Amino acid sequence: MTTTDPIEFCPAAACAAAIVRLEGFITQVTRLAVEAQIARSPELMCQLGMISDELILAVEEARDRLAQVEAISAAGAMAQLLAAIRDVRVRDDAERERARDLEAKAIRFLGAANLYDPHFCRSISQSKLGSRLHVAAMRDLEQHAS
Repeated sequence: MTTTDPIEFCPAAACAAAIVRLEGFITQVTRLAVEAQIARSPELMCQLGMISDELILAVEEARDRLAQVEAISAAGAMAQLLAAIRDVRVRDDAERERARDLEAKAIRFLGAANLYDPHFCRSISQSKLGSRLHVAAMRDLEQHAS
């Protein structure tokens, strides 16, 4: 049986979906921790804190996986671009490097699928990768025109 659901067949989209689920669990645990604090239950607060820490580590592992897998759908490529934006905003060297990897993988997929407009993407991205791909795409267009 084939599927048209991009999350079911695209590793990047699946990683992004896992990240969203895990972050939802973190939000729920945080709410429970507030309730445990109000109820003055330090033991429960401690346990919820440990669960939250484990979930945060799982989210980071899922973010690393997202940077390692290839997108095979536009949904997966868009998830990688959104994750790259998030990583750039964190302003951490490791996450900045991961953002470059995410952007490169997403743009490779989008370019191969003819979903990448170099002019538009260069004006939005202003990244070195976006600029290099813009120059390469322009050379390709000039070669095809002649």
